[in-house]
Amino acid sequence: MQNSNIYNSSSFFETEEGAIDAHFTDFSNITCQRSWLCLKRVKRFGQWWIVKGVNPQFEPRAKAQKMLDKEFERCMTLWHPSIVRMIAQQEVPTMEGRCIIEEWVDGMSLDAFLATEPSVEVRQDIASQLVEAVRYYMSKGATHGNLKASNVLITHNGSRVKIIDFEPESTDRQADFAALATLLRGLRLPRKFGKVIKRCKRGEYPSAEVLHHDFVDVVKSNHRRWLLPTFVAVVAIGAIAATFLWGRQRQQTDEKKLPAGYLVDSIAPAGASTIFSTVSNADIYWMSFDSITPGNIPDNIAVDLGLSVKWSKMNMGANHPSVNFVGSYYAWGDTTDRGQWGGLDKYWPENKAMPTKPISGTDIDYARRRWGGKWRLPTQEEWRELIDHCDWKYRNAGDGAAGYVVTGPNGNSIFLPFAGWSDDGINMTDVGRFGYYWTAKPVANGKRMAYYVLLDEGKILADQAQTVDRMMAIRPVQ
Repeated sequence: MQNSNIYNSSSFFETEEGAIDAHFTDFSNITCQRSWLCLKRVKRFGQWWIVKGVNPQFEPRAKAQKMLDKEFERCMTLWHPSIVRMIAQQEVPTMEGRCIIEEWVDGMSLDAFLATEPSVEVRQDIASQLVEAVRYYMSKGATHGNLKASNVLITHNGSRVKIIDFEPESTDRQADFAALATLLRGLRLPRKFGKVIKRCKRGEYPSAEVLHHDFVDVVKSNHRRWLLPTFVAVVAIGAIAATFLWGRQRQQTDEKKLPAGYLVDSIAPAGASTIFSTVSNADIYWMSFDSITPGNIPDNIAVDLGLSVKWSKMNMGANHPSVNFVGSYYAWGDTTDRGQWGGLDKYWPENKAMPTKPISGTDIDYARRRWGGKWRLPTQEEWRELIDHCDWKYRNAGDGAAGYVVTGPNGNSIFLPFAGWSDDGINMTDVGRFGYYWTAKPVANGKRMAYYVLLDEGKILADQAQTVDRMMAIRPVQ
């Protein structure tokens, strides 16, 4: 087996396209409101990052460094799509002391975003992301301490929330509730959210979990009212109750709690299209750099887990030299030879009707088009079967290959890496942090959206929705 360890201390990664520089380059200053901090945007491994260090003009420097260390210790364990991810802490050339390395967010502040006059649907979606993010970090025992519009970024692509700049010494949960209420009020939500916002502002919620529950109930109430005109009062009340109970049961299924801490030894990736490790009978594949898995994929990579379909041992394709175990990224329903981002109108223009039924096995199913044979995109129901009837064990060996070993009722296993997502088919986000996998099901609301599965450490969500131009991983089935 030929080793090609891309996680060593070498300054460059050699690829067919040249060298990927592991040094920090292209430093540019970023304005910072906290005088003791110095923020710079830098490039490394061909991607942009934020480096946060101590301002060399600040005194006492030792106290500032201690605050920075404490911020890193507090936030390193927060892994959530709506919270900026801290990657590491290390010394960086031209910077003072130990610096925090965190993801670069291509977006704008919440107040700047609101000035663009987004629709009420977009504002409500942002509110849902904020409430969920606060619920998450409070469940981890953290508080923000400075939750305001300038510390909430909205990505240019997909309007996704990213909360930044946690105060290292904050412990006041009620201050966070009050700040969240101010943000929700600034989003100009429909009147039905008024009671929740007032309770949040007054500090009447015993926990963020209860706040989140009430907020979700208000969101669902809109769908329940939509059904009322078609039924008489008694039938409508029964339908509402049934919908409510179904939603609760589905939420419990989708947020299935999973054990964490499943570890194996760190092993260097292998050469092109070969297995580098087998963990609990699950083959983990490292694909060659910048390759696309060819068509007519053999049936012997289909794993029988004892379910209604067989699942592939690996994701489709591979296209990035620095972290290459995750496969390629594809827009939903994309029929081009390879998914290169071109905006929403490229894939589903306004004058092109979205499908109303799952596209699995159809002519716009990229897994069928690319792999051939009986391969196809999994349906949402097949993902739920995988979630409900298999044993899931989290794996993170520290070599970048974080994800889940999924073992079926018959003892066979597959590995699902935390593949992240991309907005252009080249630059990747959340790799090693979260898994984003397309299902074949469109969102039945006339919008250009489809459902995907989100994998997190300890939780799976099978009812997530995103615009079809978001590029995610595909795990084919037969």
